[in-house]
Formats: sequence, C-alpha cells, structure tokens
Amino acid sequence: MDLSTITVNDFKAYFRRDFLYLPVWTDAGFYNTGAVVYYTATELFYKAKSNGVTSVPTETDDWELQSGENIDDYVLDEDIEKAFVEAQSSFNQSLFSDDQQIRVAYYYLTAHYLVNDLRTSARGIQSAGESIVSSRTVGSVSESYSIPDAWVKDPILNFYTKSGYGVKYLSLIMPRLVGNIGAVAGWTNP
Repeated sequence: MDLSTITVNDFKAYFRRDFLYLPVWTDAGFYNTGAVVYYTATELFYKAKSNGVTSVPTETDDWELQSGENIDDYVLDEDIEKAFVEAQSSFNQSLFSDDQQIRVAYYYLTAHYLVNDLRTSARGIQSAGESIVSSRTVGSVSESYSIPDAWVKDPILNFYTKSGYGVKYLSLIMPRLVGNIGAVAGWTNP
C-alpha cells in the first residue's frame, strides 16, 4: 500500500474525538452559535453569533472576534504531516495482511509520533527523555501500573510505551513479530 495516499483528513476522521484540531474556517460549511473558527486570511479566531452562519468571519453581523485563542493550543495539519513522515521511517507494512490492517496500525503509529512531538515541543529546550511511571502518589491518591519488562528493557520498543497510542501500536504488531519454529528429525544425502 502506498502510505502517501493516507491523508490528514483520513487521520482526523479516524481520531475524531482524540485530538483538538485547529478549526479552520471553510466556505463549504455553515456554523452555529458559539462555533469558533480560525480564519487564515487574518490569522485570527472568530465565534459565530447565530445558527447557520455561512459568511466570512470578518462579517461583524455574523461573527465576533475571539481573544485568548492561540493556534499553538491546537493540532495543526502540519503536525500530522510531520508525524506521517516520522511514522513512515519505522513502519513495516509487510507485517500486515491487508490494507485495512496497514491503515489502522499506521494511524496508531502516527498518533504516537504526534503525541511525542507535541509533548516535546510544549517543553521546548527544557524537553528531556522520560522514564516509564510505575508508581505515583499525590496526597492520599496513588497510581501504579506496569508495562511488560520485555518492552521496557528493549531500547526500541521502550519508545512506544511513552503514549497510549504507542502501546496500542505495540499490541497490533507484537503478535506479528513472533514466529513458530519447529525441528524435524531427518537427514540429507550428499
């Protein structure tokens, strides 16, 4: 399968509820009261004043300028495209038997890279590698969980344990990485 045929919109549709995508205004839709959009022509955010708004966001009868919104609070198409490129560098589609399985695994690997990139960029020059949390206590509340030692100790697989999407990706590929081997007694003639 040609992974370049998978689009940003495909990714957004698959992870519809998982990420806060930048709500870019388009002339193909209509907007209801309270809908916030980013208008690329002005690089500002606007909120619809009524239902069924189809005008451009600079139309003050229909839209109100929003203050306090920041483009960096949203997942941008460029962020997803960057994660696509990163995922392609480590994705082995020959592990899967059909295009649907390839798509699902590729989506999860891309989501893992996206989350990792967003976390790293949020910390900027203060970013550092993370260890896996096996126990955490805050006041009277404690949390403990464990990732299989084989994943934690493996220098490659450990990276995928840093997000839920990476763990899901591992759950999709791990059964495909184990093969059955058997020995049969016999000999050959020279």
